[in-house]
Amino acid sequence: MSSIFSMDLLNLLFKNSNDAVFFMEKIDEKYRYIFVNDAAVKLINTNPCGKTIEQVIPSHMAKTIIHHYDLTIEQNKQVEFEDFTYERMNVRKQRTTTIPVVQDGKNYILAMTKEVSMSLDLEDKYLFMRSLFSNSFLSTILISNDLQLLEANTKFMDEFNIQVEDASRTSILDMPFLERKMAKKLKSYLKRAQLGENVQSKMLFFIDKHNEQRCFTASFSSLTSNGENIAVFIILQEITEFIKQGQALRTASHGLEMFKNAINSFADVIFTDADGNIIDVNERVVKNTGFTHEELIGMPHHFLHSTYHPDTTLMSNWQKVSKEEIWRDEVCNRKKNGEIYWVDSTMIPLKNELGDVEQFLMVQYNISSEKQLMSELYIIERNFRAITENTNDFIVVTDRFGKIKYASPSYSRKLGYLEEELIGVPYDRLLKPESVQLWHEALNPKTVDIVEEQKIELLLYKKDNSTIWTEGNYTLTFDLANHEITEIVMVSREITERKQLEDKLTYLAYHDSLTQLGNRRKLYKDFPLLKTEADETGTCLAILYLDGDNFKQVNDLYGHDVGDEFLIQFGKSLVRSVRNEDLVIRLGGDEFLIVLTGLSIYEKERSVQLAHIMDRIKENLQIGWMIRAAHFSPTASMGLSIYPQHSLSLDVLIDLADQALYKAKQTSN
Repeated sequence: MSSIFSMDLLNLLFKNSNDAVFFMEKIDEKYRYIFVNDAAVKLINTNPCGKTIEQVIPSHMAKTIIHHYDLTIEQNKQVEFEDFTYERMNVRKQRTTTIPVVQDGKNYILAMTKEVSMSLDLEDKYLFMRSLFSNSFLSTILISNDLQLLEANTKFMDEFNIQVEDASRTSILDMPFLERKMAKKLKSYLKRAQLGENVQSKMLFFIDKHNEQRCFTASFSSLTSNGENIAVFIILQEITEFIKQGQALRTASHGLEMFKNAINSFADVIFTDADGNIIDVNERVVKNTGFTHEELIGMPHHFLHSTYHPDTTLMSNWQKVSKEEIWRDEVCNRKKNGEIYWVDSTMIPLKNELGDVEQFLMVQYNISSEKQLMSELYIIERNFRAITENTNDFIVVTDRFGKIKYASPSYSRKLGYLEEELIGVPYDRLLKPESVQLWHEALNPKTVDIVEEQKIELLLYKKDNSTIWTEGNYTLTFDLANHEITEIVMVSREITERKQLEDKLTYLAYHDSLTQLGNRRKLYKDFPLLKTEADETGTCLAILYLDGDNFKQVNDLYGHDVGDEFLIQFGKSLVRSVRNEDLVIRLGGDEFLIVLTGLSIYEKERSVQLAHIMDRIKENLQIGWMIRAAHFSPTASMGLSIYPQHSLSLDVLIDLADQALYKAKQTSN
């Protein structure tokens, strides 16, 4: 910037001016303050130098200023405009003169703002409105042309928890007390008022600070100066209670008639005088008790009570009603034939226009069936508790999501959990991972049978992290109305010993009893899985058939006990020589078979792999082992066949490997 616009010069010219002076630089589409005098600082209550207009001036005022600044630069001539500012119940009118300045290819604005007097009618109107702001029992607000909340009286701010300073940069349409549908209506009313229309008695619904809906009638007045609208003043009168009362009045007569019909259909109604003597009953009382209307009139209100209740109880209840309190309790009554029945009885004092109790209304609902049902349920529950608390079976009830609603004491006794550690907990938290899927399938069956019991075996954690097996029958409880499972009831018993025996028998079925290696049955069980894995990974398998050399001499020289130990050590040596994923099998006698996995499909590379494995087998056998102070380092003959090159059949592969073994023995001899 040239020295003719230096800060010293600007201070010399404008520092003491009564008019507010701003010197702005345009950068891109924004205007940045370079210089302001003291009057300008006083006008906007801050020193804005270095900041943009949007950072200093509220958005609804900044838009007007930027528009005229852009117009000044575009026309390259002086522009004058008027605007208004609002601050804490005061409105001021300013006239601003803007002068374009171009220096070194940059655009600047020199703006001078002076306050001008408003017209008398505007002052009078505003003073009147301000009086309403401060003193009115109504809620009142002032809205700018760009829909900013400028001012509000104390009543409005308190009821809707609004601070004008916090809301000055937010459109009133985005305020939290306005729902979207109501915001659209308010916007249309404001636009009509800005155009000079007198908008009166419009109904608006706002949400107050307690999140309750409030209803108001609203009147909109345009605040103008020199024919130009500068704001809209809104007066709100609450009619929430009137709306509620109107709704109540519209339904009162219809509701009363419905109430009378309903109460006569389902309840016994008895009226007594102030002393408690019966003065009227409805037909249900006559029908249900067997007494005639004449037999009941004039009798005390407790005439129908049975001897089930002590006299002290009846006296206490009557004392409550006599004190003008509404009394309610379950009462045991008797019919004319002596049969008893239970009622839910409510007695209400009825007052005359002077406020004195002159009658009592007694409304009674027969609850004999409910009392009978509760009694039966109590007996059922008592028996259920007696059974479940003294059985070793595991009894559990869960909701449809598997959360425990009831667990019998056996869960605590055998698993070590406290009752409070089980209730509300998903049942699958008690299960080992291998049982979780089975339980989830029970919770989400493909078809639902609400009668047939289903069996399930589950492995459960005890609190000490040990496990037990259970076998249970579970039943689904089905809600026919909503077509969904509501509960699962399961009764289980422990089968840990049986499972351990089954596991032991399964192990014996698939393993050689002497060497504990897999047997021929395990070979035929596992080979299809190994074959499938080889197909999926694009690898080969090898069947390695082994026969110990001169094994008969071990038995002849050392006896069968040493011979058995020799076979055990022979098998262990083979296991040490191959990988964990390979399968070592004892076929019988001194014949062993190894399934080698993960071999290359390329013959040359596979030959190297096989040679390495076979050398390792020979080396480990040569190292040997000690049995009863004798050292053994045997040799073995081997034969090979390859899957899938030689055959897809296991029997054929075994036979080919056996033939190769035979040839190897002949060659060695």
